[in-house]
Amino acid sequence: MGAVATIALVLPMSAQAQQAPAANQAAPAPEDEGEELIVTARAGNAEQRKVEASYAISTISQEELIMKAPIGVGEALKNVPGFWVESSSGETSGNVRVRGIPTDGYSQVALLENGITIQHDAGLGWLNGDQSFRMDQTLERVEVVRGGPSSLFYSNAPGAVVNFISRKGGDHLEGLVRYEYADYDAHRVDGWVGGPIGDSDWRFLVGGYYRISDGQRHTGYRLGEGGQIRATLSRDWSGGAFSLDVKHLDDRVENAMVTPFVNGRDGDPTGVPGFDALKDTIAGEETRYFDFRTPTGIYEFDAGVANTARITQITGSLDLDLGNEFSLLANVRYRDSYTKRNSITPRTVYTLADFLTSYRNTYKAALPANANLGLVYNNGGAAFGPDQNDNGLVMMNLARSFTVPEDELVGDLRLQKTAQFLGQHDLAFGVYYAYVTEDYAATSASILTDVRGNAALLDLYLLDAAGNRQAVLTENGVMNYGTEFGNSTGNSRSIALYASDEWKLSDTLRFDYGVRWEQIDVSGVSEGSRTVNLGQTATLADKAVLTGNGVFTNFGGKSDHAAWTAGLNYQFTRDFGIFGRYTSTYRLPGVSSFFGNPTQKPITQKMNFQEIGIKFQRPTLSFYVTGFRTIYESWAISDYRQNASGQYVLNTVYGDTETLGAEVEGTWRPVKWFDIHANYTYQDGKFSDFAYTNSAGQQIDYSDNRLIRAPQHQFRITPGVNLLDNRIRIESDISYYGQRYADVANQISLPAYATVDLNARFDATDNLSFNLYVNNLTNTIGLTEGNPRAGTIENDEVGDLVYIARSIFGRSVRGAVTFRF
Repeated sequence: MGAVATIALVLPMSAQAQQAPAANQAAPAPEDEGEELIVTARAGNAEQRKVEASYAISTISQEELIMKAPIGVGEALKNVPGFWVESSSGETSGNVRVRGIPTDGYSQVALLENGITIQHDAGLGWLNGDQSFRMDQTLERVEVVRGGPSSLFYSNAPGAVVNFISRKGGDHLEGLVRYEYADYDAHRVDGWVGGPIGDSDWRFLVGGYYRISDGQRHTGYRLGEGGQIRATLSRDWSGGAFSLDVKHLDDRVENAMVTPFVNGRDGDPTGVPGFDALKDTIAGEETRYFDFRTPTGIYEFDAGVANTARITQITGSLDLDLGNEFSLLANVRYRDSYTKRNSITPRTVYTLADFLTSYRNTYKAALPANANLGLVYNNGGAAFGPDQNDNGLVMMNLARSFTVPEDELVGDLRLQKTAQFLGQHDLAFGVYYAYVTEDYAATSASILTDVRGNAALLDLYLLDAAGNRQAVLTENGVMNYGTEFGNSTGNSRSIALYASDEWKLSDTLRFDYGVRWEQIDVSGVSEGSRTVNLGQTATLADKAVLTGNGVFTNFGGKSDHAAWTAGLNYQFTRDFGIFGRYTSTYRLPGVSSFFGNPTQKPITQKMNFQEIGIKFQRPTLSFYVTGFRTIYESWAISDYRQNASGQYVLNTVYGDTETLGAEVEGTWRPVKWFDIHANYTYQDGKFSDFAYTNSAGQQIDYSDNRLIRAPQHQFRITPGVNLLDNRIRIESDISYYGQRYADVANQISLPAYATVDLNARFDATDNLSFNLYVNNLTNTIGLTEGNPRAGTIENDEVGDLVYIARSIFGRSVRGAVTFRF
């Protein structure tokens, strides 16, 4: 990583300088915005403006990226209506939900870079698409398409497609260097340099970043370190364009977990006594390293690994004008990746008395009758009392490790033709191919701590009648080794054929339609599990270890489905139009669908969307309003449940959902020095069919319950002022997120919350800029999720005074200085 650091410090990042405004310049003039051209989720030789699209599309400009400097993909998507974003885990491993699709991770959203997928399936288990991408100064803009044609041109994209469009070298040698500091002891350097190669029409760009960070939740050790470097070679000529891009990422970022809460006098969540809900974390120096005992030896666990990604990506792109209004587009990308996610994840919080009772019940077969038990600090041996840390609470945590190496080769070949027959047709015929190999390994241990920031390990002792310690039942804080196990490997081959037509019936009316057929062929093996008594210690920690049984079960098979979409757009004027669209689409099973359950029958999830929209774009006022209906069949929810041995097993249930909603996005610029941008999303999402058999064998029907973890109402309002001829800009993001439920049973309520962010930019000269970012200015506690380990269908924490959830981060301040040359 040292080479990456050195290059990133010296060579700034890439820019399509001949097309993009300088990194430190003010926003484009309003009259330019109505002419914004779109390239995502459409095919054709003719140009199309945003206001002419027959689907819902939002754009994030370069100026917005500079002004907000989003940390990660999730933070960037908070500026787009229709998305519910959970980024409380940090820069990566977030969750997004689009238009009432209630799935975790990025399983219904395709992330693209320059029009080709970053990760064929962005919803792999323990490998979200946002783990494979980093926001940096090489980005020029972002286009986001919701529903509609997103699943026509891209795999695994029924909900939306997000296209990150990067810079390219321009006609003049130029570059940028940027340094950023955050008050959680984070330092970052970005940069790029690009321009012509001699007197030729070849262009180059080299850029990257390097950073270190202690993380926004303080563990006592460094959580973030690493960087990225990319090099792009491109050439444009009268008959086409070519580019070759090589990017290497070697980065480690924070992986924030849930923490304990109580409700205050006003009913709002707050941290338990002795624990700061906005800054603290259970993880700390004492819980960083463990030696997991396994039948094959010691597994060295390090929570400091956090969320590690090492990815090399090579991309080639060719665009040829074949003449006679034919064009050919070819994109190919190879990726080699290794990711690992380690964490200390709180599982269950107890009072001292409740923990001792629970332990006696779970391990009564191994304990003397009426066993007298007590907790002792692993470091120092002091007894743990019922009022310890002013809360007297005990936490059972999971020290978890998930490793996912993944390689893939993807390619997209598209032939386009403009034809005249009863109007103008922009036709496209394409083929997409993806070959993916993936491995998956999981292991964990149950560990015992007190409850405070950077919690201390506890050991459990068997006591005599006088309270003297007789025997230790845990080992260095470990209650049970082998709490989880997974070992699988597989590959898939996907092929898709698609065709589309943008049929311009008149100057004002256009009919867009298309069809896609896709097939995936999956094969692999998954190892079964067994519980063993290692017998290596005198404690109970190694007496019931979940591990592999050496028996590998083959899995796989072929699945295929077709999708189609049709949209009608009518332009009343150049700046005002309406559209309507219907889409029938799907999501095929992939390799990770079989991990842990190789004998299951593959399920193809089916969806259909209806939407109608109004679009208006003028220099001083613009608005986009879309109403939608989402029907989702065979939604899969995976629920981890604890068995009698204290191990966690996966239970998958299927249900159907329906959502009615609306999206509103608009900007008003009454004067040059003031503007206001806003987006609003309404989603009335319910389970249309969800029958469930609980652990007691009872059949329960949760149909008509609200969908999990998505608010009915959310909005973001951004007023901004421009001073000194746009050299100073100050804006504030005021966001509101309505009440949600953490479980299908609608028993765990996550209250509504609001946040205020502040962003400012000062252009001291044409080359030198300063930026200030204040996130969560009011230090609001906002719960984004409950405790999935306690159950996502039915939750064990219903009615508990102390519960586990994950909040957004507390207030943070970042400052940046940018020099452009």
